[in-house]
Amino acid sequence: MVQPIPVRAKFFKVGMLQYISHLDLVRTMTRNLVRAKIPAWYSQGFNPRLKLTFSLPLSIGTQSECEFFDIRLTEPMAFDEIKRRINETLTDEMQVVDVYTSEKKFSDIGWAEYELKLTSPNLPENAAESLANLYTNPLVLTKRSKTGDKDVDIAPFIDLRECVQTAEGVTIRALLSADSANYLNPEYLIKAADQKLGIRFDDPFSEYYTIMRREVYLSDRVTVFR
Repeated sequence: MVQPIPVRAKFFKVGMLQYISHLDLVRTMTRNLVRAKIPAWYSQGFNPRLKLTFSLPLSIGTQSECEFFDIRLTEPMAFDEIKRRINETLTDEMQVVDVYTSEKKFSDIGWAEYELKLTSPNLPENAAESLANLYTNPLVLTKRSKTGDKDVDIAPFIDLRECVQTAEGVTIRALLSADSANYLNPEYLIKAADQKLGIRFDDPFSEYYTIMRREVYLSDRVTVFR
């Protein structure tokens, strides 16, 4: 029996594709791997399935420059060829940027870096300062989990790197906890901003927000995950 060859792919998902669910992403990538004729390994048994594993799932409405999936090959194939074949089946809003062999596990991811942009004509002049204070002090919100809703201080799970105000709005750059035990969805930062500023950011023409995942790190918050 041939030993499966582990391969990791890094890709981005932006634009309108931010609105597809994780389940749809899995289905799409599975179909495209088949169309690209990648010699991927399938599970054994009555109902064989392509063994495809993704890293941190993205919430609907979040874009990302650093998504990952793992597959196993049944025969060797050059990394550049894998990348080329897959990208030919994808759109410009989702493309593989790197293919390689990695020794790291997805469970090694400790933090994810996000860039959030809040746009509104009603932002106060000190909005950035207010939000910086909000995110760096105790911040209790109702957090959903598999065991139910509970009030949690999310401040320990936020490493604020930048919060600046421009003519268009406020740009926030922060590392958020991304391990399985303390994963923090960036939407909680938006929810806190809603409550603090009294702006719902739900008008796509004048008051809205965007979220982009820029990078993921190990638990030291310095080493980029690969």
